[in-house]
Amino acid sequence: ELDRKQLYVEALRCDRDDANAYGSLGDELAAGETVKLHDGRELVNKQLYVEALRCNRNLGGAYNNLSCMLVAGEIVRLDDGRELNKKQLFVEALRCNPGESYASCNLGAELAPGEKVQLEDGRKLDQKQLFAEAIRGDPENSYAYLHLGLVLAPGETARLHDGCVMDKQQLFIHGIHADAVKKTLGVVALAITLAPKETVPLADGRWLDSRQLLYDALEYRDTDAGTDAGIDHAAAIERLGEQQAVVQAFANNDVKAFAV
Repeated sequence: ELDRKQLYVEALRCDRDDANAYGSLGDELAAGETVKLHDGRELVNKQLYVEALRCNRNLGGAYNNLSCMLVAGEIVRLDDGRELNKKQLFVEALRCNPGESYASCNLGAELAPGEKVQLEDGRKLDQKQLFAEAIRGDPENSYAYLHLGLVLAPGETARLHDGCVMDKQQLFIHGIHADAVKKTLGVVALAITLAPKETVPLADGRWLDSRQLLYDALEYRDTDAGTDAGIDHAAAIERLGEQQAVVQAFANNDVKAFAV
């Protein structure tokens, strides 16, 4: 019996120009993991995404997932000679799939405050607009709510495409409710917004303060691992910016370090 990786390898034995098989095989590999193809090549996921784009330069998911594999400042050379960085790859992903939620979210996370990027359709969008686009593309994309909340100033609100107006706290809560599995960063971000002794309601009816939220985040952290193909976690964590002490305490299981 063959597992998913082996099935994609077999698909490439039958057709070595199957773009979707290259891309799907790349999705199955962990960072740094290699897979041996029938022609003898041993490839990591970045190389598989490059191969997918060699076969089909309009495969949006391959651009998005390849960009998520790159570190800041890294450039990848594609088979057609193009040399693209993380932002440019996400723009290409949106050229192929306009409005795609994860590519919009990831591109927004790459921008600096006030920076705009021009899309294929001519629009120039900043972070907030891209995160709002991501929510419009998928109202259940918890990371889009998280990112949008993180870039709002205290007291600032954002208007979504459905007319809803939300502040930071409301965005974090909505993101947690949108996805009960991939919510660790959202819970941490929500906890940071609370004043001492302040509580917020969750979907399960509980009212929790910051320390209780962080205990929840610790409980869910292991569940989050490995569930987020196509999401650039490094950018999400970096958005916590001045809260690095909070993030470090969270990483060390030191919930007592949080003031309540």
